[in-house]
Amino acid sequence: MKSFILSLLSFLGIASTGKPIKEGQPAYKFALYSDAGKIERLENYIGKWVVLYFYPKADTPGCTTQAKEYTKLMPAFEKANTKVFGISTDSLEAIRKFKEKYQLRVTFLSDPKGQVARAYGITVIAGFCSRDTIIVNPQGIVEKIYRGVDPASDPHQVLQYITSR
Repeated sequence: MKSFILSLLSFLGIASTGKPIKEGQPAYKFALYSDAGKIERLENYIGKWVVLYFYPKADTPGCTTQAKEYTKLMPAFEKANTKVFGISTDSLEAIRKFKEKYQLRVTFLSDPKGQVARAYGITVIAGFCSRDTIIVNPQGIVEKIYRGVDPASDPHQVLQYITSR
């Protein structure tokens, strides 16, 4: 049923889904602007774990909860040699305001056309990304994919996964 609805929304031009990336495949190399206005490239983090959590819209209840939880856990992520990126189709201005408003420690990236999202198999509906998390290992390989995550528990689940490796 879900695939039928997505197909219908895609046909109507409301949704688009990339070809789902699989665990064990090389991560899609991207270059996106961050909330600090600098370009972040995945290849700059070879040798570190990288968390790419995709979220629908900055400063909405679920997205705020998720970002606050990642911020609380940031010291543990840093200790585990992990870089955390929050990615959405929001503008640079929107992600800057969001980060400042809640004093968040996550690095936010703007993917305004959803190209990187689709490359990771994220569903983009009416300009909003589905809430999915991709873990890239230090060798640049997609290690783990979580689809349709819960915003409150996702950061804890991701940290547990990384620290158990």
